[in-house]
Formats: sequence, C-alpha cells, structure tokens
Amino acid sequence: MGYSLQALIAQQGVFPSSLPEGLEIIELQENMQMIPLGTSVQERYGIPFLPLTDDGATEMLVSLRSLCQKIGADAKVAYIEAEIFGGMGTQANAIIERNGDVSGPVIAVDAINSALRCLGVKPIKGQDEFDAVGLGKHRDTDNWLPKH
Repeated sequence: MGYSLQALIAQQGVFPSSLPEGLEIIELQENMQMIPLGTSVQERYGIPFLPLTDDGATEMLVSLRSLCQKIGADAKVAYIEAEIFGGMGTQANAIIERNGDVSGPVIAVDAINSALRCLGVKPIKGQDEFDAVGLGKHRDTDNWLPKH
C-alpha cells in the first residue's frame, strides 16, 4: 500500500484563522497544524501533484509561493511532500520564512523530519518527528480532509 502527502505545516497559531477558499487547518500532535493540499486545492490553486518528488522540480513553484503569500503566515511554514510505495519512497520540503524567502527544496529520505525539526518538533522516545506529530494517521492527502 502506498503513502502520499502534500501539505503546508507550521506551529499552532501560525496560520491565520481566516484562510483562502478551500483551505482547511488540521490539528496535529505536538502543537502543530497542517493545511493538506489535496486534489481540490491543487486544482483551485494550480499546484501540481507532488511537484518535487514526482515531477522533479528543483525550486519552489510560483503557485505554491503565491499560496503561501495569500496565507500570510507570521512565522516559518514548511511545504512537505512524500511519496512512498512498496517500502521505497521520496520526501521533499521547502521552508518558507516569514519574509517570503525560501530555503530548499530539499529532496531526501528524511526531508519531512528535517522540516519538522526546523519548525521546533522534537522526537518522542521511540518515535521520529514524523510519528511524533502523527503524519502516519492517513495514507493519502485527501483522507486528511473532512468529508463535506
């Protein structure tokens, strides 16, 4: 069974309470929040499916940067993506600073853990950062979103 995730993630309280249309904040563990970039968000904002791990983009896409500017976060936000199938997989991240500067993208086996560490997440005994915030709860980005 595969796993794919495409999202923006930040510490609790960084995302504004009023978000652009179609975006939803999901509460994670360890005082973190996530905005899943599921199929409908991708279509609405012109964001490709897994542009870093699947398409091989080497810099932050204009559509993602634009979405981050619309959110107007007051602190660091990480864009994360992962694609895992049959035990093999790739992860990527890009860190968006409050002033809009972007670090990355980074494509590596531990890119999501690296991004979470950058946001202040500490591993819990016996778990890495990914598990500490609960990113294994669902296996597909769309499954994070409430059914309306």
